Amino acid sequence: MQGGNNPVYVFSSLLTQRQFREPNFAINSLVRPDPVANFQSQIGIDQVLHDFGRTDSRIKEAQIGREMTAQERRRRELEILTQTARAYFGGQLAAAAMKAAESSIASISATLEQAKSLRAAGRATDADVLAVEVEMAGAREELIRRTQQQALAMAALNNAMGQSIETMHTLTTALAAPPAAPGAIQIDRPEIRGTELAFAMATTRGDQAKAMRRPEVGVRFIAEADRQRFVTRGAANWFAAATLRWNLFDGGQSKEMAAEAASAAASAREDGKAMRSAAELQVKQADAAIAGAIARENVTGAITEQARETVRILRNRYGAGLATVTDVLRAEAALLGAETRRLAAIHDHRVARIEREAAARRLTGDSNELR
Repeated sequence: MQGGNNPVYVFSSLLTQRQFREPNFAINSLVRPDPVANFQSQIGIDQVLHDFGRTDSRIKEAQIGREMTAQERRRRELEILTQTARAYFGGQLAAAAMKAAESSIASISATLEQAKSLRAAGRATDADVLAVEVEMAGAREELIRRTQQQALAMAALNNAMGQSIETMHTLTTALAAPPAAPGAIQIDRPEIRGTELAFAMATTRGDQAKAMRRPEVGVRFIAEADRQRFVTRGAANWFAAATLRWNLFDGGQSKEMAAEAASAAASAREDGKAMRSAAELQVKQADAAIAGAIARENVTGAITEQARETVRILRNRYGAGLATVTDVLRAEAALLGAETRRLAAIHDHRVARIEREAAARRLTGDSNELR
């Protein structure tokens, strides 16, 4: 709402209100008019018809930004999944090592009973029994250490899963990797996709900088109502125009923006090449780790069976007086060492398979490597 008796204001207000009459042409009315109120309402529309790609590039930039956010979220999810898988099978290894330590205690217990029986029969000495008891103490110490490692592995798994570190889980997936060999893999890392999107983003911003140098064509429409009273003594008016906006000089802003975009695009292209090369190297390293772990798994598996058979034979020979208790205890220690190395090889094989999938960023909750 406006009001006043300024001659120009009164004259224009009466015209827009369609209330100008012949008496208003009187000199006195023109020079010293009575005050007039003007209740004005306006609705305006400014619509760009063509801006030579400026709006399109902004829409494309927003779409690229949304996809970049999605790729970053995917990258974080994959990192969490990989970390959780490592922690899970680390827990499986710790549990298996603890069972191996328990089996070693059971085997040494059998040797201890044998030594006591032979001593009672006068075929062994107290030194034999004492040697086995010392070995038993060492085996129990090893079991305590393995039990602590298993508890820490469970805490690490809970930490990776975002749960309380005191939470207990039953780990059901076997430590051994699936029998099927990993097939050909295609690298699809979110980081690489992110560099591709960064290149597209820089290119789009370069297009925006170029579009800033071009004109913008549009239309403008204004609907207006002017009234002397709030709802009466007024009239409606409208105004329409075609517009052309062209910033002929921007102080070099668009030029510098285009240069910045070109530099960012070149950097993103080089980053993409470096990341793809690094990913391919990681996959090759994982392939080598898988081959090495399989070979170790085969060797340590055979050695473990041999060590187990050696313990059985030496225990029989000890009972027959053909071997010493030291021979038996040495074989027991060798069996535990071989079993520990076998479990480590199985774990390394499984983890290397996971690392291979993670290197290509194809690891999902349904991956065969997690079954």
